[in-house]
Amino acid sequence: MKNKFKSYKISMLSHLVAVCLLVSGCDSTSDVSKSSQSEQVIDVVNIGRLICGGHLPLAVVEKKYQHKLKTFKLHTVQNHDWKDVIVDMKSGKLAGTFILSPLAMNLIHQGFPGKIVLMADRNGNGFVLSKKIKTIEYLKKQKAIIAVPHIYSQHHVLLHLILKQNSIPEENIKVLAMPPRDMINSLRNGEIDGFVVGEPEGNRSISLGIGWMASISPQIWKDHMDHVFLASDSFINDQPDKLQELVNQLVKAGEFIENNAHEAAVMGEDYTGAQAEVFEKVLTTPPDWITYTNMVANENDIKSMAEKLVEMKLWSEVPEKLINDYFDMSFAINAEQRMRTK
Repeated sequence: MKNKFKSYKISMLSHLVAVCLLVSGCDSTSDVSKSSQSEQVIDVVNIGRLICGGHLPLAVVEKKYQHKLKTFKLHTVQNHDWKDVIVDMKSGKLAGTFILSPLAMNLIHQGFPGKIVLMADRNGNGFVLSKKIKTIEYLKKQKAIIAVPHIYSQHHVLLHLILKQNSIPEENIKVLAMPPRDMINSLRNGEIDGFVVGEPEGNRSISLGIGWMASISPQIWKDHMDHVFLASDSFINDQPDKLQELVNQLVKAGEFIENNAHEAAVMGEDYTGAQAEVFEKVLTTPPDWITYTNMVANENDIKSMAEKLVEMKLWSEVPEKLINDYFDMSFAINAEQRMRTK
């Protein structure tokens, strides 16, 4: 009986040892698996955007070229107001953002530690007037309220040029800063008499029968700098490889848009806020309404915008070190060269 009991104890002990070894083995494998998984975790880079046609290259990268980004995962943060974008950039929540070119320049002017590293697009804006105003010339005869997305916006600069080109007294026009999403309803309700805005808002207003297209930006200032990619100094200096990788894909995305208007318009519906057929028209009719290639800002692009800000009394003077202190086109130049080589 004792021998049987002893045998039973030995058997049970052996079984427990085997179970322990098995469990230990699973835990060990699990630790390896967890370790392996942790080693494969890729950094997430947050880039800001608004619903805007100028931000379409970011949509293409996020939806088509995300797998090309080997060192990080792109995460876009959508805001509805430029004030929120500024807060997110200053807080460090964003490594960079797509933003109005004059607003980016003014942020740096005020001391924000960052630089413009890429143009997002050229042109891309429309000047829409109420149907009660039959011609631009008519603005000489009456006072009007014209909305722009921000006082420091290329749209405000374009409005300044329109008034100058048509000899319209500035005192006739009250400029109102307004989020683009509110412009169509405000025009419909008679709260404003027109607006200058990035597409697709202008084209959408026409399709809805609200207002008429008085001019588009290639007719006002051809190939002007529109939206840009502003990167923080910490992103530029601490993660230059990630920034270069992102700029490479953004440049590639611009080429894709130019050659695949329909697919790009479908891909960007939640970025532009417009149905694909509406924005496809912006991309193709006329073909230079908005452009996404050759996104290296040159000295003329940079100085011309700064000079207009001075002319509009938004800046007192053009900064001495404007090009080097506000812009770093080395990433864009590298991306363009890399694409041409391939």
